[in-house]
Parts: sequence; structure tokens; C-alpha cells
Amino acid sequence: MQNILQQLWQNKLQFLDFNSIFDHSIQLDLSEFAIILSVDETNYERYFLLKEFANIMKKIALRVDIFSIQYAQICTLNLLQKGFLNQKDLLKALRILEKITNNDLIIKFIEKTKLEEKDKKALFETSFNELDAINFKLQSLALSQTSKENLQEALEKFKNLEFNVAVTGVMNAGKSSLLNALLKEEFLGVSNIPETANLSVLRYGESKKAKVYFWSEKEWQNILLNSKFSVELESFVNGLSKKYHIDEYIQKDGLIKEISQEELKEFSSAKNQISAFIKKIELEANLEFLQNNISIVDTPGLDDVIIQRELLTKTYLKQSDFLIHLMNASQSLTQKDMEFLVSCLLNSRLGKFLVVLTKVDLLSEEDLKEVIAYTKNSLKERLKGEEMLIEKIDFLCVSAKKANDFYKNLVGKEEFGQSGMEEFERYLLNALYSGEKSKTALNAYKKELGLELVQILSEYEMQNKLFKESSHTAQDENMQFLAEFKKQERELLNAKDDIKNSISKLRNSQNDINQLVLLLAKKLKERLIDELKYLNNNAKKLDLNRVLNMVDITTRDGINDILREVKFENLKKIDDIKKNLSLKYDFLQAEFDSGFEDFKEGISRAIEDIFATDQFAFLKLELGQMIQEKSDIFTMEKKLDKLITEAFMGFELDKILENLDINGNFLNFLNEKLAYFEKNVKEKLRNLTNLLQNLEKEHFDFTQNYEANLEKIAELKELQKDLLNAN
Repeated sequence: MQNILQQLWQNKLQFLDFNSIFDHSIQLDLSEFAIILSVDETNYERYFLLKEFANIMKKIALRVDIFSIQYAQICTLNLLQKGFLNQKDLLKALRILEKITNNDLIIKFIEKTKLEEKDKKALFETSFNELDAINFKLQSLALSQTSKENLQEALEKFKNLEFNVAVTGVMNAGKSSLLNALLKEEFLGVSNIPETANLSVLRYGESKKAKVYFWSEKEWQNILLNSKFSVELESFVNGLSKKYHIDEYIQKDGLIKEISQEELKEFSSAKNQISAFIKKIELEANLEFLQNNISIVDTPGLDDVIIQRELLTKTYLKQSDFLIHLMNASQSLTQKDMEFLVSCLLNSRLGKFLVVLTKVDLLSEEDLKEVIAYTKNSLKERLKGEEMLIEKIDFLCVSAKKANDFYKNLVGKEEFGQSGMEEFERYLLNALYSGEKSKTALNAYKKELGLELVQILSEYEMQNKLFKESSHTAQDENMQFLAEFKKQERELLNAKDDIKNSISKLRNSQNDINQLVLLLAKKLKERLIDELKYLNNNAKKLDLNRVLNMVDITTRDGINDILREVKFENLKKIDDIKKNLSLKYDFLQAEFDSGFEDFKEGISRAIEDIFATDQFAFLKLELGQMIQEKSDIFTMEKKLDKLITEAFMGFELDKILENLDINGNFLNFLNEKLAYFEKNVKEKLRNLTNLLQNLEKEHFDFTQNYEANLEKIAELKELQKDLLNAN
């Protein structure tokens, strides 16, 4: 089969329309493309028997037979060659599949395939411009003010789509230098914007502004509580108390101070102790790179003594669309780098992220290859059993010094070419503009335009039906149209009652959660005691990092199980209610579908963030301190039992879930949809009443209006095709 593929590929098969099966509205991921390519004469019989494989072929409207598979493979290679598929990611997926099938031939073939270079940012902008053009045409054709307002809202919402890029690294990893090179200006780490110990958010603004956010009283109390676990931090905090009036900076709701960027050095410099009072800094600047709707989150070093700053960083990482982790190539993989990368691989929702080796001008190309190989091997050792997660990481080598020297006109273009900066910037933009957020936004925009288009089209068709019948029917028969709208108004009232009754039957899950939390606490305690007994019985030395890693994994897995149960119970019932209401009131189906996935995603994020607090960090610190005590196993077991149980119950998951008010939020979501639909129906009813009054006029030209509407209907149907074919 591979030989056949090669012959077909060399002949280009221009008559194959790969868009015809891989329509942009079809969501095949890289793994599914890889599965299609991995089928050959040695394994196709096994693939034919798999329901999952049949589902993939069904998505692209093809039967499961040898000729359809060959067709799908050629189309996949066309998509790859045209730049719609990422070559590196496709190869990674094929290598993962090598556990069950031999993909050597197709891997070698793809490695040798010459690809068309695609600018993903330009493609993304072209796609959005196409959709914007359709939006403007729809606004000009819309009959109702509500449709025009919705289309304008969609235009604004998607035009302002933002991307957040988080940059992490230990101290001395070179974050400021790299970001200066990316921004093409010495914006960070210089006299007016000093290298900061605080999390800084850089976003586009017409003029340079700075906002400093200080810790609230409650947050500062947590920092003080944390200081008892660290002699270094305790000494630091005591020094602050003697030097500064804390009340001036630490206030109940958190002080926010607007200052000029020139004043920042008085607050945020890593050399200035007052920076400890600062939670985060927001900076605005008119810089070219930020004009791409990209915000950069410059995080504090991972080896910060103030644990709250690390926790704040993790919160921003969860919200980021792409992660860049910097490592000083000369220092290789530090323990902090290792812990951070393992945590990201195990917990991050990101499909991939980038490790940038900085200060590479100090090492040879061979040395850099060794650093990358060592990093990969070390991570695989730590990941045991989940080694394939390493495929989520890409590596690049960058010399920010050479790039910055070029922007200062100190070196020529040849030196800049050696910096790796162009490759880095291209990689970053391509990753953002071809990532999940971009695809989701494009699909959501298309869907919203499609829903509005159907509404507008139905209004024109309804008018023409009215014109056609009114030209030879009595006025009382025309009133049937009004009756239909009034029927919808009555059904809306019924729907409101149905929604209230359905929501009242939902039961919040928090009542059963405390028991699950207690079981998890017991499981963690037993694992720690088993580990301590093993060390005692075998006269082995305590490895604190291993024990704390055990705490992380056990708690993470247990919490995920609990949250999965909470999410499943709530979202499944919510989904069922939405489907039942849509079936009962079919005229509401489009409304309930619009925005429903966003609503569910918001609930999922809220539930997953429940344990993103410093309580768990304190528990780990206390456990680490306690485990190092010289106590017998019996005493240690009692202490651990008390500490873990109290800490887990202190999370108060039941109260947090109650405050989330999932059922109340769902009721609000449905009521908003009903309110919108009711507004729409009333406007259409007004328009129809006005139209019927015009029909009664003696000189109303039915034919002219009918034909004018036919032209609009034809235009709308052409827009439907354009929308379907939009990238």
C-alpha cells in the first residue's frame, strides 16, 4: 500500500478534492489522521473490525473499505503538504501508534515530504476576514433589529479574541532578555522597567501605563502563616515589618495603585524588598508584537521563597493559551525545572508547550543536543509509565543576546540569523493561530453566523409565502401567520414553567462529597505510613521529594476522581434537561444550543479550580516538616491522621460547590435564552403586523416585493455556501 501511496502522491492526483471529505467543519484530530495513515496491507483487517475506526471513517463520510482508506490517506497527505496539518505533531502521533503497528515506511515518507510553508497567523486572519465579510452582508440583509444587534455583538466579540502566553523559568533563566528580543525593544530589565520579582502581565495599549496590585489582608496572613515553614522567609518577613508600614500597602480588599512605568523601579525591582507586598503588575505598551492581541504573562522565578507567588503563577498558567518554559542551557535541568515540567505534563490542559534553551551562544551545537537529550531522558525517568507525555514538549534554542544586539545595530543579519529568534517567533505565532482556541473561535463564529442566517432566511421565505397567498386569499386567512407567532408566545410561557420544574428536581452533589474527601484523606495517610514503614524496615534514608511527589500524585488522582464525579453528575443532568426542553419546544433548539458548550466549559473550569488554593500547598509544607520528625510509626500515624483529615475537611468542598450554584447558573442560562427568544418573537410579531397592514393598502405591489425578496433569498443561499466553505 505504501508503494501505491508513493506513486499516487508523485502524480499529485490533482483531481482529488481533499476539501470534499476533510471539510473544515469536521473535527478530526491529529491522532485520527495518524490512524488513517497507519493502515496498510498487514493490519487493515484488524482496523476494519474496530468500531472506533469505523467512527473515524463515518466522520468523513466514507465507507470502511480499502479504496476509501486509500482515498482518505491521499487526502490526508494533501492536507499535510498544503500546510493544514503539523508535520511534527503528525510524526509524533505515528510514533505513538508504533506500539501497535509498524509505521516505519509512512514515517520516513512524511519526513521526506516537502511541505508548503504556511503562515498560520495570515490564514487565521484571512478566515476571520471572510467571516466578517459574511457578517456585514448579513447585517445589510437582516429584517429585524435583534438580528442586526446579534451580528454586531458577534463581530465585536470575535474581533477582540485574545491570546495569553505564559513564560516561566527559574531565576537567571533569561526571561527578560528573551522577552525584550521578542518585543524588539529593551522593555524589561532596564532602568525604567526593572527585572521584577512579581508576576507581570504585558498587553497592548496606546500609551505606557502601569498598575500595581498589592496583596489583600487575607492573602498577606497566608504569607505570614507560610513563613513558619521557612527560616529564610520568616527572616525576610520580619525584616519587612521593621522597615515598612505594612498597613500602607496591605489593605482589606487589596490596594491597586496606578503609576507611571518610570516609577516601577521604586516598587517591583527584585532588589527592592517592597516587591514582597506586590501580588502582580499590569503593563501596557504600544509594541508591535502585542498588537496581535497577544498578552504575555512574565512569571516570577519558580524558586521564589514566597509560595503564594508560585500559586498565582499556576493560576495564570491554567488560563494561558500557550506555555514557554525557559532553561539556561549552561545550567541544564534543575530540580525546580524537573518538578515544574513533570507537573505540567501530568496536569496541564495544554496539548503541547515549548521549552526554550537560552544563552545558547555559550555552547556548541553538539552540547545543545546533549542538553536536550539529557532533559528528555530525565523527564522520562520521572514519568515512568507515562513516558509518551514527553511528546507534548517541543525544544528550541535561542540566543536573546544576539537578537538584542541586532536590534541595537551592534551586529549584522548573519548574527541575527544564528540567534534562533525568527524560528522562535514563527513557532509561537503558528502555535497560537492554529491552536485549539483559534479553531474553537472560528467554529463558534461560523455557528453564530449560521444561526442568524437561518433566522433571516426564514423571515424572507415567510414574507414571500405571505405575498403569494395574499395576492389571491382573504385577509382572515393571512391571520394564520399571526396565530402561529402567538402560539409560540404561549409555548414560551409553558417553557418557563417547565424549566423551573426541571431545575427544582436537580439535586446538588455536595451532600455526598465530604465522605469522598474523608476516604481520600485516609488513602493518603495509609500510603505515607506504608512508605515510612518500608524505609524503617529496610534501613533506607528518607527521600523527601519522593514522599511529597507521592502526596501530589495521590491527592491529584483522588481529587480528579471526586471532581469527575461531581462534573459528570451535574453536567449529565443539565445536558438531559437541555435536550428534553429542545425536543419539546423545537423552536428553541437553536437558542439552547448557542453558547451551551461555553456554559458547560465554565462550570468545568470552576469545579477544577476548587483545589487551586494555598491550603494544599500549606498541607504539603506541614507534611514535609512532620515526616522529618524522629517519631515512632504509631505516633507518626496518629499525627498524620489528624493533620491530613483536618486539612482535607478544611477545604470545605461542600460549601464551595454550594457557592458555585450550578443549578442556579443553569437556570439563569436558560432564562437568558428564553428572554432573547421572546424578544425576537415579539419583534417579528410587530414586523408581521406592520406588513399585514401594508398588504391591505390598495396599491401594494405583491409581485415587485415578492421578486425583490427572491433576490435576497438567493443572496442568502449563496452566503450559506460561502459560510460552509469558509476556512
